[in-house]
Amino acid sequence: MLRATGISKRFSRVVALDGVDFAAVPGEIHALLGENGAGKTTLMNVLAGRLRPDTGAAVLDGLELRPGSPAAALAAGIAAVHQSPMLFERMTWEENLALGTMGAGWGARLALERVANDARRLAERLGFELPAPRATVEDRSMGERVRLEILRALSLDPRVLILDEPTAVLAPGELSAFLGLLRRLRSEGRIVILVTHKLAEALAVADRITVLRRGRVVATTAPASTSESALARLMIGELLEAAPENLAPVATGRPVVLEISGLTLDCRGNRALDGITLGVRAGEIAGIAGVEGNGQAELVEVLAGARRPGTGRIALCGAQRAWTDEIAVIPQNRDIDGLVLDMPLWENLLLARPIRKRMSRRGWLDRARAVELCRELIRAFRIRAEGPGASAASLSGGNRQRLSVARALAQNPRVIVAHNVTRGLDLAATAEVHRTLRAFAADGGAVLLISNDLDELLGLCGRLFVMSRGRIREVRPDERTPEALGLLMAGRWH
Repeated sequence: MLRATGISKRFSRVVALDGVDFAAVPGEIHALLGENGAGKTTLMNVLAGRLRPDTGAAVLDGLELRPGSPAAALAAGIAAVHQSPMLFERMTWEENLALGTMGAGWGARLALERVANDARRLAERLGFELPAPRATVEDRSMGERVRLEILRALSLDPRVLILDEPTAVLAPGELSAFLGLLRRLRSEGRIVILVTHKLAEALAVADRITVLRRGRVVATTAPASTSESALARLMIGELLEAAPENLAPVATGRPVVLEISGLTLDCRGNRALDGITLGVRAGEIAGIAGVEGNGQAELVEVLAGARRPGTGRIALCGAQRAWTDEIAVIPQNRDIDGLVLDMPLWENLLLARPIRKRMSRRGWLDRARAVELCRELIRAFRIRAEGPGASAASLSGGNRQRLSVARALAQNPRVIVAHNVTRGLDLAATAEVHRTLRAFAADGGAVLLISNDLDELLGLCGRLFVMSRGRIREVRPDERTPEALGLLMAGRWH
């Protein structure tokens, strides 16, 4: 049994965990729920040895775990998959997996060929697609990185497997195989702790569910004894109003704000974007579905001005001009591409050039104005932070995403490009982001939403597109079902 007793952890004035008791038994999938900032990831990091608690202790099968020691946790048989992948960017995926136990027993020299073979066998069981041989992690999509983290954790043959939002970037075809693997691990007598915001997923796969709220355990229950609405009430204290359907109709007759024509991009000898053509109108939320690694990240980078396309045209309001100041991009990897974690919140706002220009006078930065703007955004977007001077690293994952969304809106853009914008967000934060995007479109803005969440795309978007192998295709009205979209995402175009 894994048991944590009286776990408390404070970050400066923020209480992340307040006397938490938690227990999971062998042969159990235990779901851990809570809103952003509730303490789920902090508890996970304490159990995995990444954080030393201020008070309390964790015990596995009667032996106390050494606090603040990842090596001791691994030696005890605890492996973790983190929401933000912890891989070495400049190393190949085989070398990253070799840092687990794949290839162990071959002396000092890492047997990368054996690592790759072991990974292929495990990936085949899960239905995962591996990157090309010797590909470095820095070129991989977020979804591919999470899959590599899962493979590395499973290679450790853990007694306890802790997973933080592991299914957020999995394709529909991968999800069932992955949940099936969790059930197999349970049948082998292992402990699986699943941190998730997907209530239906927790109810479907978990044996028990623990809910955290503001650093305290508010309930531990069984799926048969609860419901999605009851869990939502425990998490956030109130039920969210269901969003009306069809709030984002096709904006026919409105002017095209963002027009992309014949866009191509080659990366390391491969065609990442192959003739991308689409337009987004004022007042419209257009969506792009697709399995990670099919060109979505490259398209976002081109629109952000981080990559120069090979051929093609990008026009804003009919004019082919410098567009990057009028397009606000919310990247999917907030920790690497969106924020500088060691910088304070107000300085992170200034990473957006339109805000930086607005906060400057005659070339001099008006720090007081920038700090005040940050304070206003913290209040308006309900970001849980000590203040503008707090570092981005001190925020929970969900609150970092709220900061990214707040910065995008503060740029006063014509277009918002949002890539997996609600990944890792709780129910309340997801609803807030959806309301924000709808309000932006209602005011005449154009939104391009790129997401792995089919329910999100179907609920928000008037028109849908699918990307596969760098190509794009518009979805017909009769194909707007999760089943049909799943086939299109797999490249089955007719």
